[in-house]
Amino acid sequence: MSIAEAFPDTQKYWPSWDTREKLNCISTRKAPDSLCGLIRKLFTLHGDEDMPYYRQKEILQACRKWNLVWVGPGQAAPLEPHEIELLLGFDKDHTRGCASMTERYDALGNSFQINTVAYHLSTLKPLYPHGITVLSLFSGIGGGEVSLHKLGIYLKVVIAVEINEKVRGVLKSWWRKSCQAGELKLKNDVRDLTHEVLTDLIDEVGPIDLIIGGSPCNNLSGNNRVSRTGLNGSESSLFFEFPRILNIVTQIMRDKGFL
Repeated sequence: MSIAEAFPDTQKYWPSWDTREKLNCISTRKAPDSLCGLIRKLFTLHGDEDMPYYRQKEILQACRKWNLVWVGPGQAAPLEPHEIELLLGFDKDHTRGCASMTERYDALGNSFQINTVAYHLSTLKPLYPHGITVLSLFSGIGGGEVSLHKLGIYLKVVIAVEINEKVRGVLKSWWRKSCQAGELKLKNDVRDLTHEVLTDLIDEVGPIDLIIGGSPCNNLSGNNRVSRTGLNGSESSLFFEFPRILNIVTQIMRDKGFL
């Protein structure tokens, strides 16, 4: 989706020298108000067509970094949470009411474009006509669950593992608002999923059909200039929990004759 397609009503405000067609990676942080105020002052001082080239470059650099969009003549503003929800494919106000504005930006910045994920998961629909049991690791605001729902796949059981209580609340709220008939089980920490815990879960809900998740990428992100330490980082090293849990679940399923 291009910027013009996402925000057609704002195109009349875009300076001729801002030729962006796509937004940058969604950030977990909102642009500071002082930056938007500075841009307004520069437009008041110079106008659009007479803006010095070096100022154009500075403004464009800021717009790209913070995903600023033009909402009025000389007025650049950060995306609102409901606009990010639109871009990512969620329903409007998916994160509203369960978290503060800062927490909403953080949660959305850590999510993904669910229509893209749904495209890759679409092959599952004919395989599970009677519903699917999902173990969702690092479930966040429920991108994987929403993707499956949009495909029309019945969520028979979802075991969602998310350490952030407010973010778990977003998924719980969506589950209720979307009138899911299946069972939602919420767990706090992927590191607590031992062989014993996973065995008990499978004994309770039956075989797990799908394990899905996206581990924290903070230590991998190009925006991280402080602790970009890769998969050895304190947060991104949680990636290795995924294969650990996958191997345990696979072994349990084999032992119980499900595979």
